[in-house]
Amino acid sequence: MTEFMQPINPMRVCHGDADWSFTTPVFAIAISKGDEIEYITINGSVFTPHQVKFAEMNINGQWVRLESRHHQYAKPESPSTDLSA
Repeated sequence: MTEFMQPINPMRVCHGDADWSFTTPVFAIAISKGDEIEYITINGSVFTPHQVKFAEMNINGQWVRLESRHHQYAKPESPSTDLSA
């Protein structure tokens, strides 16, 4: 069973198609073990990330788009022993 939690700040999700976008206030969110997020809206609809264009959170009276990025970490370089430089 998924446990939903209410966000501290107001949230909304933007969804729709190429021609239309709709924003719907979020009542609660759930994050599963596989980092899959589900949003439950105030009218009881459940949205997955595949159905949502993006989510926004109201911070200090301004809607801020929530983003995530996967960072690839570079392997540490071995210390150079070349002293000719």
